[in-house]
Amino acid sequence: MKYLGRRANLISKNVFLDDFNFSDSFSQRISAVILGGSNFSFSERGKYPSLWGKIKKITPFLKKIIKKNVSTLGICFGHQYLAYVLRAKIIKDESQQEIGTFKVSLTKKGRADDLFRGIPSKFFVQEAHKDSIKKLPQKTILLAEGKRCKIQAFRYKNIYGVQFHPELNIKDMRLRSSFYPGYIVGETARFKPTPFCRKVFENFFDTNIKN
Repeated sequence: MKYLGRRANLISKNVFLDDFNFSDSFSQRISAVILGGSNFSFSERGKYPSLWGKIKKITPFLKKIIKKNVSTLGICFGHQYLAYVLRAKIIKDESQQEIGTFKVSLTKKGRADDLFRGIPSKFFVQEAHKDSIKKLPQKTILLAEGKRCKIQAFRYKNIYGVQFHPELNIKDMRLRSSFYPGYIVGETARFKPTPFCRKVFENFFDTNIKN
């Protein structure tokens, strides 16, 4: 993977375009899964039933990898969807809505977790979401929390969810905020460097991808 300066055989799928009938043999061959973000919001699924229908097609695959404990990293919408599959409720709460750069704090469990190895207990992240997890799913561990959005990262066995975007930088966020001004509630979005976010990816790949 060029972003991390190492090799990995990556298979990219778009839930809105591709067929997601993954076989058992496929799930046995993969080392890890990254479930990315989306402009789609849970709270708007009633407005877009056809898009929601396409997204739901990946649910059997996600249940399979959760059952097999395949290492997984869910980002933003991916974080919310993993929680949804684990039977959490996803809500639209404007008091937790974020776009811009925000500070998150690692919990005691988060500070001891390999995903946040080498990362300060408080660090800045890039955020862009309307919805949030109302309550942690059962048997999950809270790894990071925020002042505005409470559930910023969780773990279930080897399944991780992060509400923030470790893959985005200031330039990415400024562009995104110009396209989605409706995400901003009550104030102008602020952007700062997020030098430790890349480390989240590095730690995930170091743990799960063997060169």
